Amino acid sequence: MNTKDRLIALLLLLGSLVACKKEEQIGHRQALVFTDVQTKVGLSSYYKDFQVWGYCLAESGSNIMPGYIVIHDDALGWCYTEIAGTDGQELQYWSYSASLYRFHAGAPLARVKSIGTQSLTLSLEATTDILRTALYSEPYLVNRSDAAFGNTVSLSFVYANARLNLAFRCASSAPVSITQIRLTPPAAYATDAELEVEYDWSRPAANVKGLTVLAQSSDDLTFPDVVFPASGSEAVATGSPWYLIPQNSVKGQWKLSLYVDGVYKEVHFTLSKGWEAGRSYLFRFEYTDEANLVFLGSESELFVGLAPEDGGNHNFS
Repeated sequence: MNTKDRLIALLLLLGSLVACKKEEQIGHRQALVFTDVQTKVGLSSYYKDFQVWGYCLAESGSNIMPGYIVIHDDALGWCYTEIAGTDGQELQYWSYSASLYRFHAGAPLARVKSIGTQSLTLSLEATTDILRTALYSEPYLVNRSDAAFGNTVSLSFVYANARLNLAFRCASSAPVSITQIRLTPPAAYATDAELEVEYDWSRPAANVKGLTVLAQSSDDLTFPDVVFPASGSEAVATGSPWYLIPQNSVKGQWKLSLYVDGVYKEVHFTLSKGWEAGRSYLFRFEYTDEANLVFLGSESELFVGLAPEDGGNHNFS
């Protein structure tokens, strides 16, 4: 082989090595994917879709997922390409020249009115059906130096609704039936509204910026019957809580009315605060053999999944 042929062969070999290296780099690119969310039971237990905004900062900022629709498939998990409902959306990859990524989302898709680089607006309603609630994610920000960079994006969602239930303790020597349970709020409450959530990427939590009330009601909140066994020592919650629109203005004197074994009872009590998004409120009451209905107080905790269990037992201190 002459010098010219050797040179041509060497160039062909180098070319093939470069081509293989290029294919290897493409083949090893890490796709941006989503995992089930960080709630007690997982978003897919309730909803099958959400809408996400993804932003990447490299040499310049780029909205890589401008309102992408993400759909849950039982076999594939969370997908934003190649299944029905994701037309026109392209698979995105982690760029190792980028300095940071940001993601935020709302769920389900039907509840997301709008989403942008730093905010989203959700449609809310007062309901007893958890499948008609809405959620928003906390801000997900990952820098190039973070261990999460290049890994699955796991969004942590917060309920936009507030959850309200009642629990009763009954110190009675005989079985007791509590029926026709009605809770009268101190003021009209929203039944249809739009909630705006704002993202300040220097803070770890999203900010509920504003609420636009579209409809409201003064109707009582009704709850299903509760039956106690004889000498029951634990409190029992109703089996159907309300998922309300967060409003601090609903505060003041409340009234609970009900029938205990067919006898009408009521109690009045005052609360100085309304309810916040993402919190579960439990109003606690006690009925005694002396025929007294007493308000014991209100407790709240972060509302995730089905906790506390509806219709379950609760211990009061």
